[in-house]
Amino acid sequence: MAILPFQLINDNLVISGIYSGSTDTLHFIFDTGAEVTTLHSDLANKLQLRGNKIMGVSGTTNGMLMVQTTTLNALYFKQLRLPFVKVYLEDLTQFNTGGYKIDGIIGVDLLKRYIVKIDHGQHQLVFYRAGKTPPNTPGQQVPFRLNFTTPTIEAVITLPDGQALSGRYHFTSGGNYGILFNWPYVDKHKLNVLLPTINTDRVQDMTKTLYYINSNIPSLQIGNTVIKPTPVSYCKDVNDSGALSEMAGSIGYDVWKQFNITVNYAQRELYLEQIAAQR
Repeated sequence: MAILPFQLINDNLVISGIYSGSTDTLHFIFDTGAEVTTLHSDLANKLQLRGNKIMGVSGTTNGMLMVQTTTLNALYFKQLRLPFVKVYLEDLTQFNTGGYKIDGIIGVDLLKRYIVKIDHGQHQLVFYRAGKTPPNTPGQQVPFRLNFTTPTIEAVITLPDGQALSGRYHFTSGGNYGILFNWPYVDKHKLNVLLPTINTDRVQDMTKTLYYINSNIPSLQIGNTVIKPTPVSYCKDVNDSGALSEMAGSIGYDVWKQFNITVNYAQRELYLEQIAAQR
């Protein structure tokens, strides 16, 4: 149906679109972990969009930030038209670096409407009509289920002492990490004791400053595919918890960049095609 090239900016996949009634190009981060579509509050003011409801949106800390929402008549991404898109109005200044302005974040609202291939090799998103996955789709099929509306998968990590731990992880193509563990999982398995500290990061979240500890694990296994080694991070304030089951954490861009990924959201199918140079 459509091919959208993306730019890679600070490990974020950025696609271009327009808002109905405007000719200005808008830049959206595409993230499969984005359960709601957000719009920069500065842009909303420029377009004279008025928030009509106050609703909560949660971050990685599982805290709740109350923001205004509104509905866009339509968003266009090349041939794709998304009518009546509900957006949450947030200050996205933290994503504006190097003179590049981010206008919004979108994910599940696209996944629900189309089969999406994230082609990291060609730096493009390929959209197909919803329905059955195209025949001969390359890669290993990995089933997923939803936590709220975010896809989650089973994976196994290997620790430096040889211990193997299974867990369920959010599939977040926009996460700026390899694996980001939830603190209850870290505490339960004593990962803060078993994993050596490589360095630390100070990051501003929606509501507070977070301090991350970064490390590596020998391997991550998803289905039959093993990724060696894998960068991991954790923070005492991070707990992106599950609705019905324990969530070990999220798997982000540093892992997914090694694959071309086809997502059939309606059929709960994920296809992972490892890029040749990464094998």
